[in-house]
Amino acid sequence: MKNINFYKKYKLFKLFKKSLIDNKVELETNYGIRIDSAYRIYTVLNIPEELIGEAYSLRKSDIDRISESYIKEYSKNLNNFLNSIGLGEMCEFYEIKKVDKYSYLLVMGFSLFRSNEWYNKLYFRYIPLLSLSLIITLILIYFL
Repeated sequence: MKNINFYKKYKLFKLFKKSLIDNKVELETNYGIRIDSAYRIYTVLNIPEELIGEAYSLRKSDIDRISESYIKEYSKNLNNFLNSIGLGEMCEFYEIKKVDKYSYLLVMGFSLFRSNEWYNKLYFRYIPLLSLSLIITLILIYFL
């Protein structure tokens, strides 16, 4: 799937963006997910205290194992929803990072390329280079 040309990837990314925007309210209300400017979906998942019980009697590895099963259950439900709206194979987890003792940051995005890297290149390389070349061209035309 990674060996497709950029134009097809871009068309799929536009479809991915449209589906995310169309289902934004449902993602926010049912799953607590937000969409950033690079069209990644993310949330901070807090592990309920009922699952952990009395934390002082558990080791760190036990807490991590309980958290891992909760995260798997959450991601399974989220993947089922994404499959129902046609985004199942277009999404992948970018990162799962522990933020606090019982909180995890889950970041998902477009699977064919990292959308945040694409937007960073667009905003910080291509647009400034295009603007600079346009300014130089206009200066040359004005003085010649």
